Amino acid sequence: MLNMWRISWRNVTQNKKRFFFSLLGIIIGVAFITSMLIADRTTNEVFKYYEQMYVANADYWLLSDEQTFSEDSVSAKLNNTMVTESLFVLDKQAFIDLSDKSLNQRSVRITGVNDQNSSLLKLPVIEGSLDNEGLILPDVLANLLNKKVGDTIRFSDLGEAKISAIVEYTQLLASPSNWEDAESTSFRVMAPLNMLREWTSMDDELSYVRFQTNEEGEQLFQSLQQELKDSNVYIQPVVADDRQSNDIGGLYTFFYLIAGLSMLISGFIVFNMIYTSVMERKKEFAIMKSFGYLQTSISKLVLIEVILLSLIGTIIGVPIGIWLGDIFMQTLLSVFDFDMVYTLNWKMPTVVAIVIGIVFPIIFSLFPIYNAGKTSVLLTLKMGNHTDSLKGQYVFRGIVGVGLLTFIFIDHFVSYLAILASIILLFPFLLKGISKIFKPIFKIFLGYSGILATHSLTKQLNRNANTSAILAIGIAVILLLSSVIESAPEGYESEIRNTYGGDIRITSEAPWSSEDITTLFSYDSIANVVPLTEATPITWETINAEDRQFSIFAINDNGPALFEDSGKDSLYLELQEEPSILLGKRAFDEWGGKVGEYMNVNTPSGKQKIKVIDVVDTSHYSGYVGFIDEGHLNKEFGWGNSFDMLLTLNSKYNGEQLRDQLWKDFNGHLSKVKTVEDEIKSTTSALSGMNELILIMLFLIIGLASIGTANTLLMNTLERTSEIGTMRAIGFTRQQVRKMVIGEGLLIGLAGVIGGVASGVILLYVISKSKLLGDFISFQMPINNIGVALIAGLLLSLFASWIASTTASKTNILSSLKEG
Repeated sequence: MLNMWRISWRNVTQNKKRFFFSLLGIIIGVAFITSMLIADRTTNEVFKYYEQMYVANADYWLLSDEQTFSEDSVSAKLNNTMVTESLFVLDKQAFIDLSDKSLNQRSVRITGVNDQNSSLLKLPVIEGSLDNEGLILPDVLANLLNKKVGDTIRFSDLGEAKISAIVEYTQLLASPSNWEDAESTSFRVMAPLNMLREWTSMDDELSYVRFQTNEEGEQLFQSLQQELKDSNVYIQPVVADDRQSNDIGGLYTFFYLIAGLSMLISGFIVFNMIYTSVMERKKEFAIMKSFGYLQTSISKLVLIEVILLSLIGTIIGVPIGIWLGDIFMQTLLSVFDFDMVYTLNWKMPTVVAIVIGIVFPIIFSLFPIYNAGKTSVLLTLKMGNHTDSLKGQYVFRGIVGVGLLTFIFIDHFVSYLAILASIILLFPFLLKGISKIFKPIFKIFLGYSGILATHSLTKQLNRNANTSAILAIGIAVILLLSSVIESAPEGYESEIRNTYGGDIRITSEAPWSSEDITTLFSYDSIANVVPLTEATPITWETINAEDRQFSIFAINDNGPALFEDSGKDSLYLELQEEPSILLGKRAFDEWGGKVGEYMNVNTPSGKQKIKVIDVVDTSHYSGYVGFIDEGHLNKEFGWGNSFDMLLTLNSKYNGEQLRDQLWKDFNGHLSKVKTVEDEIKSTTSALSGMNELILIMLFLIIGLASIGTANTLLMNTLERTSEIGTMRAIGFTRQQVRKMVIGEGLLIGLAGVIGGVASGVILLYVISKSKLLGDFISFQMPINNIGVALIAGLLLSLFASWIASTTASKTNILSSLKEG
């Protein structure tokens, strides 16, 4: 057994450069897979961590549809043996006392709590202590204000207090990290409840109460639901669900797509090496069989070679992948507005990556391994190393390729895979066509070597075409992702403007009065004022009985447009007939049921079964939302107040001009001013930042594919040793041989880049015309990334061919003629 391992090691390392590039391909492939698996697991855990931090150890909370309620009205209910701990909270909008900033930038949400050390709060302290005497600031606000623990902050018309602690990012105190973002988002700080009540004279008021229960908590929940049914207070389970604020599902698809691409390219590199090695050693295998070696022994010999390659590549690639995963996470989280912390989750992804790193080269090499064992003794010894492909294979390949290409007219997900398969099958024809088109150009710049390069390319047409096709697919997929990211903001902007319901949404801490509405109508800039009723937070159950949480909007046929649907008018009528609900697409997918079925919802009036009558497109909370008729939301659902207003502006005005005036006129109870432009910016900013990641991935994928190009050219050169020796013998210089190999590499790279761009265009066109994504993704070419692909593809192909050309130019004339 040891002898066979030694033989395999000698065989696999016999050609040092080919071994190096094949090993490099596996290393980079394994590193990519490892880093993407780590990024997937770590990102998922980051958001779960902040979800759980927000929820802490609370089981239920008491809220009100009037924003605040009396502490006396709930104190007796919480004096129950089932309640193990409670947290009383009061929220109040205020302004930091700063002379050089606008009201928008100075707005702050003060959260008063009765116990800063409660287990129902999770506050990761950076500096200071939770002493229940001073303010708690998020670190971003402390940095902006240049404040430290022990410093004081004054709030306009309220008072001042010292800073007791500075904490890391947490959802409860999420704040903008710069003054520009502060124009549209309030800061958040935490204060002792008694201090906030003293400042505001809201001595008995609470915004909500969180509490923890023992194992009999469900019984208390049901009891309180019935008891509070007709009051302004209601109870909800505390649910860890931040899907309304985080729409990151597409990230996971991105991770696995990149990992799959890297695996495909690395696997092709391994396949090319092993297959070529087997073809070169046909005589060797035939002689071994003639001496009594079994078919399984020869296949085992080649299998061990692959295992050695995969083991070495995995051992080196996994640590590099862990390092890349850390860098990727830093880059990824910098895209988001908040300064999130993370712990790299590398253990399980590393185990999975090790298994994949060892197994996928073996899977890609199964055919050449089997082929080695099936070597015919008589036929091989008689025909030598004859490996010419039959013309009929190309005809069959072309027919199947054209047939699969017709899937561009079929609107289905399978069509995308069929198109990619057709591109691979048709690439020999594309490579031959490009070689003919560029033959005159190569003749001018490379002379006779350029002509030979175009001829030599067809001698191993399948191998060269497959190498070029892999590069093309990598470029096509990355360009498609890039185009989606570039066009998505336009799709989001259109959807937001069509479903936001107005130009500005303003939120109050108290129901809007008729006097407030009259004041708003008196503004010259405002054309219309419409109440917006949002019941939140509302918990519900998926089909699998898992708890979820979202908001529900009240709608009517005369109200603002909050969703898009071709049958909108009939939906309004159906909603009026009986208590029923429309779900946004993300909420519908998460629910898991079908239209016409009933979902369980914990309403302020108790648990109810509500019929789902349709799924609609909306920009609100990225589609993680529900819509109920206004009348039913008030009567059966138990929510009667509106704290939001949608303002429609006259054509000459914009939201920024009105923002300061709104804060001045309603500063006593106004808590938020958000324009449609703010919503568009917050929704698309993360996507814009993702383009940098796409560029990095584009360059890395092209680099990995170029390793395959170098490997292919090395194999081509080794197979033509006697041919190159003959050329040198009749007068070819080393420089001419080098030019010929460089020309071949450039043609492979050029075909890959051109084919990749063309494939990307085809895929983008098909997706933009599909019913599923056509309204969201426009046919928009990522010109900058196409330029990067062209330059990087050609330069890296040139570098790869230059490496192979140095080997070819050093061919010894006498030894190569003797071998030939």
